[in-house]
Amino acid sequence: MMRAAIIVVFLASVVDAQPRFRVESASLPAEAPAEATVRHAKVDQRRAGVSAICHRGASEFAHENTLEAYRASFELGADGNEIDVRATKDGLLVCFHDGTIEGQLKGFGGIADYTLDELRRIPFRAPGRFGAACRIPTLVEVLDLHRRYRGLLHLDIKQPGLDDPVAELLSRMDMWDHVAHCNTENGDAILVNPNYRGRRYKGQLYEDHAEVEPGAIGEMLKKPGDDVIVDDPRGVILALARTIGKVSAEPVVPPQIVDGLGQEPLPPTGELLAILRNAADWDRIAESKQQQEESARRIMARARAADLLLDRNAATDEVFAALEDRVRHRSLHRDWRYHGLDGEMALRSLILLHAPQAVELARHTLWRDDPDLARVQDPKFGLPRAWADFRLKQVVFPALERHPGADTEQLCRDYLALEEGEARRLGPPSFDSAARTLLIISPQKETAVELMRHRLRVVRGRAIIECLARAPEPWAREALRQAAPHAIAYLQPD
Repeated sequence: MMRAAIIVVFLASVVDAQPRFRVESASLPAEAPAEATVRHAKVDQRRAGVSAICHRGASEFAHENTLEAYRASFELGADGNEIDVRATKDGLLVCFHDGTIEGQLKGFGGIADYTLDELRRIPFRAPGRFGAACRIPTLVEVLDLHRRYRGLLHLDIKQPGLDDPVAELLSRMDMWDHVAHCNTENGDAILVNPNYRGRRYKGQLYEDHAEVEPGAIGEMLKKPGDDVIVDDPRGVILALARTIGKVSAEPVVPPQIVDGLGQEPLPPTGELLAILRNAADWDRIAESKQQQEESARRIMARARAADLLLDRNAATDEVFAALEDRVRHRSLHRDWRYHGLDGEMALRSLILLHAPQAVELARHTLWRDDPDLARVQDPKFGLPRAWADFRLKQVVFPALERHPGADTEQLCRDYLALEEGEARRLGPPSFDSAARTLLIISPQKETAVELMRHRLRVVRGRAIIECLARAPEPWAREALRQAAPHAIAYLQPD
């Protein structure tokens, strides 16, 4: 990746930029009048019945909020997608959920800190099946795809001030009838527009994976309202007496080749260690705006150093010790975007470098409820104190997917044995991620059946979804036959 350029960008702007929002300068995709007539008729048909809406696209089949995930929704038989709208530094509207990019992209900061071209040069950390073709789409591309598939839209506008340009784009692309839902926060210009015809949700089935349980689906469809929102639409599609389609194997847009990408040399290990160790301020909570910005820059520099040590594959005792110190003494900051960011990246690098103490440290992090967090906790949210460390906790299981072994398996099982109340006290519950990690590192029928019989629906559902994804493997198909035979019907056609 373009390491030098990215570090300049994020160190230059630790607060969200305020770009002038604009529609892409390129001409909008053309559509013949006859095509528009057919499209509106199909949209009316979707509106006439119960609709299945995919949350950030069919994200079990492609990376969330990508053209491939949105397309998969329609190919499977769903009616539309919930999309997250943000603006880049150069004012272009794009689809991306998170408030910061480091969880999904190999960079730091927010979408508004980069131009679209810069974002397209930053690789995804876990791009999924479409690899180098995985990229952040523009809103124009997303709307055009929904126009071609005659699909419905749930707009989740993540930043204030975007509703007017979104409304302008809907008018210019003749797509108001596609919009079935819009968030109340940041969506005023959509909600008050006379062309907006909002629909009501019956409810959602994705948070606990009730979307793969026929009983839960049946009860949801009996409720008043128009639509159901899911991650995986297959169960709802069958319940609506439709046929599950096959998802394309090719990307919507071919991978983009960028000259010079990744040519900048990595800083020496010693230089990165010096940045990582420069952390005497880790427990000093900045108060003034200027102090907070300076603290944020130092935290992000340490986070980046931890990330680049992984790129260097610096698997030495000296590096392991420095990374562990950053995890145990992660920086305190009142802004969630920076609190613990250096510890998060240090823990991720430790796990992926297969440090001897990595799993033990991951366990420590998951169970940690540090009294010091009371100093940065925001009481208005009413959440347990340990939630302030959500950044470190959320990185554990995804990283452990690439650290198989008996100690990782035991950690997953210990977490899955927690009572819901205890898990919630320790942080945002991670039962879904723990179950997924356990099946990835222990891909066998016995493990899958055990999880499909777990007391928690979210664990049962995750096990079913993982076995569906790996159904060509005999162990996975046999587990479905034994513990969730109804799910065999969800398999895509050959």
